[in-house]
Amino acid sequence: MKKILLMSVGGTISQEQDKHHVAKTSEDKTADAFTVFLNKLVEEWEMDIQIDAKPLMNKDSSNIIPSDWKLMVETVVENYEKYDAFLITHGTNTLGYTCAALSFALGRIGKPVVLTGSQISFGHPGSDAVVNLENAIRVIGEYKSEIAGVMAVFGSHIITGPRVKKKTEFEYDAFTTFSSKASLGRIGNLLKVNREALNAHMKFLEPHAQFATDLDIHADFDMQIASLTEFPGMTADIFEYLVNDGIKGIIYRATGAGDPNIAPVGSPFADLRQGFEYLQKNEIPIVITTQAPDGVASMDVNEPGVMARKLGAIPSYDMSIEAMTTKLAWLLGRGFTYKDIRSMMIQSFRGEISEIQRR
Repeated sequence: MKKILLMSVGGTISQEQDKHHVAKTSEDKTADAFTVFLNKLVEEWEMDIQIDAKPLMNKDSSNIIPSDWKLMVETVVENYEKYDAFLITHGTNTLGYTCAALSFALGRIGKPVVLTGSQISFGHPGSDAVVNLENAIRVIGEYKSEIAGVMAVFGSHIITGPRVKKKTEFEYDAFTTFSSKASLGRIGNLLKVNREALNAHMKFLEPHAQFATDLDIHADFDMQIASLTEFPGMTADIFEYLVNDGIKGIIYRATGAGDPNIAPVGSPFADLRQGFEYLQKNEIPIVITTQAPDGVASMDVNEPGVMARKLGAIPSYDMSIEAMTTKLAWLLGRGFTYKDIRSMMIQSFRGEISEIQRR
């Protein structure tokens, strides 16, 4: 019999809705309700599966913090040899951050960790919780030992952990695979898995751990990170203010292909060169992404991007904001040097950077 541990951490799927349809956190009794529903379901489907419940917390996902990620990781590790798969019910607002964080933290995992949630609370009219829970079990049950690692099952999508992106706060199909057509699969009357994408996803986890002692666990995240969006007229002194306030790394949304406002040496134009030089001198990593929704921050297309890279800026290529933020925090939390972080941010550890985008 395949055993699944369902961990409930809160979110809309576990919340009550008031008369105005506002989801609010209350006493969480849904973990048991989920398992009763799912165990009855798998019996009807004649699937050889048993689901156990373990409520971890009851938070709106907007309130999720790194210590919550660590608790989820610790729970997986503690129960790794007792269960064949793990199902986490989670709110949608920060689902992408949690999926990315768990992906980096759970190295060599040889079992599936599936996250799902809903746009409407479980038990309320029109709730998508039922179908999302059903589909999570379908994916785990049908593919058994073929799948491992962190992924989201939501709506009609199966998405690898570091590429989970919420695209709408309203529609049932709330998530998509960020900046890549290579999702793990789609869900309809049948499950359609993208074998090429699944094989790539599995390769990042090799060698797959059979026992908890074989896992490569790093679950400390240093969130002394600032996230900035560039705009015309931004001044360079903002970087010094942030570093003096204890910031250890920066995520920076530039324009174009990752092109900050940096002009050639001696240019009469006001630019941010002094700020980037300050970060380089003080060994503060700055990761450059783009404000273009479908853009790739390669920093090799226009002169400002090329100059920023020479000043130590790190291209994010096609990483999502969730992936690059948790990855930078994960590397800082592991104590790597500035030189190491600059090198490791452009390595793809869990498929967070598409190989086709790395130049």
